[in-house]
Amino acid sequence: MLQVILEPLGSRVQVKPGVTLLECAQKAGIEINAVCGGNGTCGMCKVIRMQGDFSPLGSAEKDLLEMGELGQEMRLACQTRVYSDARVQFPPESLATLQRLQLEGQETNIQLEPAVKFIDLESPQLAGADPRQMLAWLEQKLQIQVQSDLLAWVETCLESPLRKLRIVYNNRQVISVLPSGTRIFGLAVDIGTTKVAAYLVDLESGQTVASAGITNPQIAFGEDVISRIEYSDSHPQGGRQLQRVLLDGLNELLANLCHQVGVRPEQLVDAVMVGNTAMHHLLVGCSVHSLGTAPYKAAIKDAMSLPASQIGLQLAPGAEIYLPPNIAGFVGGDHVAMLLATRSTEFAETVVALDIGTNTEISLVHRGRHFACSCASGPAFEGAHIREGIRAIPGAIERVLLKGEKVQIHTVQGKPAIGICGSGILDAVAELRQADLIDRRGAFRKGNPRLSLRHGKPAFVLVPAQKSGHGREISINRQDINEIQLAKAAIRSGVEVLLREAGINAEDIEIFLVAGAFGSYLDLRNAVRIGMFPPIPLERYRQVGNAAGAGARQMLISTRLRTSAEHLGDKIEYVELTTVSGYTDIFMDAIQLD
Repeated sequence: MLQVILEPLGSRVQVKPGVTLLECAQKAGIEINAVCGGNGTCGMCKVIRMQGDFSPLGSAEKDLLEMGELGQEMRLACQTRVYSDARVQFPPESLATLQRLQLEGQETNIQLEPAVKFIDLESPQLAGADPRQMLAWLEQKLQIQVQSDLLAWVETCLESPLRKLRIVYNNRQVISVLPSGTRIFGLAVDIGTTKVAAYLVDLESGQTVASAGITNPQIAFGEDVISRIEYSDSHPQGGRQLQRVLLDGLNELLANLCHQVGVRPEQLVDAVMVGNTAMHHLLVGCSVHSLGTAPYKAAIKDAMSLPASQIGLQLAPGAEIYLPPNIAGFVGGDHVAMLLATRSTEFAETVVALDIGTNTEISLVHRGRHFACSCASGPAFEGAHIREGIRAIPGAIERVLLKGEKVQIHTVQGKPAIGICGSGILDAVAELRQADLIDRRGAFRKGNPRLSLRHGKPAFVLVPAQKSGHGREISINRQDINEIQLAKAAIRSGVEVLLREAGINAEDIEIFLVAGAFGSYLDLRNAVRIGMFPPIPLERYRQVGNAAGAGARQMLISTRLRTSAEHLGDKIEYVELTTVSGYTDIFMDAIQLD
């Protein structure tokens, strides 16, 4: 049997050699656009081959795929057979169902102080004006630089019967020339290792007018940060390739946002982007080598601005991208944005604030001191490395409850179960422990009649084959439980180290903020029950959604908050867990299920 990994959904299926990729998707319960039923005539089931051995390109594929697509290793799933362990990626247009993404975030009313300004010009002198003279006049009037590539925009606006211009600029240069009265917008993006969330913001009102999300397309090159760093280091153009695929995804996402509200790219005059340090470096085209070798330092720590055109992001001609500072090798601007949005440093109480993801960043603020660390929690909470694990797509089990002899589940959108996502597997482990079906080590209690034997090893069946959405049973085994133990131990041990650095105990935590998409969906009681979070009263916990995205939006409309972000970076005391004395013992203690 072969293992085929189906991205961007993270599904894994075991199949016999010679099975088509469409059959692999169908076995995994993933709905693929294939109007022709898989006979190779519609050309809709496109798939990108990443790793593995496949059947040769057929005549139907040559006829239906464009030359550029063939060069990108694009194939048709219904015509491509797999002959080894493989990894493939289905582009968004091939998927009939999309992964649910968490886009909500905590927002606060703040004063509008955007980095861009505008003036409207209306004068008879504009009639028949020479565009080059107009550019020179603007430079003199505004005392800033005007890029020559704005010439075409000036010509277009001067040809308008109204001959009225809106000049958009910052303190360095003119960004865009638009017809007078044209609304201007900014782009805020949270680039996660697994997910990318983007927001279109009206810079005159401060309101978010559209939002959308995608799976980070870099996932085809590795599910976690370390694997992408290794890919960048081991391939001559690896870093450039990772940057290009991310920017292609961002530009598609941007086009989607513009389409939602009828906005043209030249109206997008500013951007703020946040992400962990590796995502930051890959976005701007900086080497990530230093992040993968001791002492794991960031090549760029300070806040920076760069022209969007420099990296190929399709905004207004002179638009810039602002990136807040990175704290350390694996604590980036996304954590700074989360801290800003939640106002974590402004509380008088002792606060723990963490953003759960493939890489989890944790802050502890206590009596004027601010400690932070990073934990490699891995992709298990995204469903990866779990046998029946998938991301939060329709049909993913997201809630599990054991009531007596019955197993109650809830799936995303109430669809028939096809796998289990992060919140579901966490619930399942907590429920199994509560029912004493597993011990503190995560091992099954031998001889319990509620357990089944699969390949000679105990497993717990959540959904029998006849009730699932793909005709196979969904169960969890010891290996699945161990993956959750490792992920939760990474987070809990990070919290414990920061408590020790501050000289306090868990009971001293007065506010515990949980951010991130997964953090919004998890059951806090179960997170405490399995020991992922400290056993403090539940009323001290607060789930705040995609706070990093909210922080990016706030910095987009407030230069004051950008300054605050830069000052915040100077005050944080970073703790590198690998250098902490006794950390291994702390981690091993945290693996136990409470």
